[in-house]
Amino acid sequence: MEMIHKKLLAEWNKEPKILTAVSSALKQAKEVMENPETLRGLSSAALHTIHRDVYEIDALYAVLQSDLKAFREAISVVMNFYDCYRSNEESPNKFLMIGLNLMYFLTTNQHAQFHMLLEQIDQNVQQNNPYITTPVKLEQSLMEGVYNKVVLTEKNIPSPYYALFIRISMDTVRDEIASCIECSFKKVSQKDAARLLLFNSVGEVVSFAKKRCWKSAGNTYIFEQGLSSPTPKEQLDTERIAKQTIFYAKQLEMIV
Repeated sequence: MEMIHKKLLAEWNKEPKILTAVSSALKQAKEVMENPETLRGLSSAALHTIHRDVYEIDALYAVLQSDLKAFREAISVVMNFYDCYRSNEESPNKFLMIGLNLMYFLTTNQHAQFHMLLEQIDQNVQQNNPYITTPVKLEQSLMEGVYNKVVLTEKNIPSPYYALFIRISMDTVRDEIASCIECSFKKVSQKDAARLLLFNSVGEVVSFAKKRCWKSAGNTYIFEQGLSSPTPKEQLDTERIAKQTIFYAKQLEMIV
């Protein structure tokens, strides 16, 4: 088991990682761990380290694969391991794992679970550990609708493993903004659409517009419903949100 553990660590620590090799080593390690005979003779400290490393790598590998289902299962195992098998030596990846779990809850709209987990974290850690402050600030930005800060978060993530969850958050934000645009405007230029949707280029908005099936006339997108929405209250709300988004987009341009 110790040799298999070392092989897994060796593959995982390679840069760039060869994911097929990591997958093979990870699969082998998990299979061997299921056989009690292979673990006999190992000290409790060695067993703790081996299990911890395998579980953590499994979760991080799922992130690299952009596999949210696998991540959900793997991170649950990691969290249970931390709770049930405490050690004098805290895992150096503990707050990275907790932070990624918070990011997962946030991007999958599991706000109750997000706050339940957050309440278990010491206030000092919440305020000073970048792995924890990042999801906390991201949630605040999303709740307040300050979407330019979501973009800035993407540029200042504490670990590359956060990138997947930031991208998911940005996709959600852009879908919400797009819905507001569709209800609030009769037409909008590609340039303005790119600014509203917090894209860096017109090319990005063109690809996005195709996915939304937006109709275009030259460099302008046309929305059939536009401001003719039959419900005045909804029209007012979406127009306000759209104007707010324009304001934040201009703020972003000034900051960047």
